[in-house]
Order: sequence, then structure tokens, then C-alpha cells
Amino acid sequence: MSDRQNLDPLGVNPAQVARQYWWLPVLRGIVSILFGLLAVIWPKITAGALLWIVGLFALIDGILILVDALRHRGQGGTALGVVLGVLAVAFGLAALFWTEKTAVVIVVILGIWAIIAGLVELVASIDLRSAIGSGWVWGTILGAVTLVFGILVVVWPKASIVSVVWLIGLWAIIAGLVLVVVGFQVRRLGRAERTV
Repeated sequence: MSDRQNLDPLGVNPAQVARQYWWLPVLRGIVSILFGLLAVIWPKITAGALLWIVGLFALIDGILILVDALRHRGQGGTALGVVLGVLAVAFGLAALFWTEKTAVVIVVILGIWAIIAGLVELVASIDLRSAIGSGWVWGTILGAVTLVFGILVVVWPKASIVSVVWLIGLWAIIAGLVLVVVGFQVRRLGRAERTV
């Protein structure tokens, strides 16, 4: 079957998009895993360094989410991806430049961001289940993990910095692994579609 026959009503070819941009979730996953390992290996971090690292991570992740969402426009879920990306960038900038606020305030903002991001990821994954086949399950897992992480951070905002860093690190590693799996699954689906 030719790529032209696979075009959706908006003229977007999901298989071609999968073949070209599968590396975006893989890149997000690698960045997330590296960040998570740093947080787990180096938990006794100062509040200032924590805010800087978390802010930088959120900023990079938000930019990658926006790029990924815009590359997949027309496939459904684009608006949710843009919202998630903008939220991540906004949180990242707040953590980097709003340093006069206490760490507890930033931790609560982190938790709220994670709750919203988790809900958006859940909705986007369910919305995309017909477009990406079984890959939506991984997106749902990522959304659920992010949501639980956010709830734990909001409920436990005055935990020690070490505890918060460990929690952030574990979430980042799990989320990163899921993203890498999703990226390679998207790549495999794109190649399979090409051979049909």
C-alpha cells in the first residue's frame, strides 16, 4: 500500500511521521533517564542546585514536547501536546528565574505541574490509541506515573530535599524508559506500515 493511500483526511501520513520523528520521544527519554540517574546518584543536593537542575530539565523537556506535538499536527492530540509543552517550559522558566521563592513553593508548583501533565498525557494517549495502535498503553503508563508522582509531591511538600530528589529521580528514570520504548515502538510501526 502506498504512502499516499495512508493519508488521513488532513493529508497527514502517520507512517511517514513515525519514520521521520520516532527519535523525539527517544531523545526525551534519554534526557529524562540521565536526569533521573543524576538525581538518584547525587541526592544530597542543595535547594538552589535542585531548582536549577529541575528547571533546566523541564525547559528542555517542554521544548522537545512542543517540537514533537507540532511535528504530529493533524493526527489528534496536538493541542494537548502543545499545552503540556507550554506548561513544562513555563515551569522550567519559573524554577530557573524565580529563585527568591522557597524550595517548598517550587516543589508544590512541581507537583501541580506533574498532576496536570499526567492528566494531559492520559487524555492524549487515550485520544491517540487508534492512531498509534498498542503504543497508547505506554503513554497511559507514563501519564499515570507522572500523575502519581505529582500527587505524592503535593501531599508531601515539606519532605527533605533528599527525599524529593530521590522521588524526582525515580520518576524521571521510569518516565524516560517508557519514552524510549514508545519511540522505538513508533519506529517499528512506521517501518511495518511502509512494507505493507
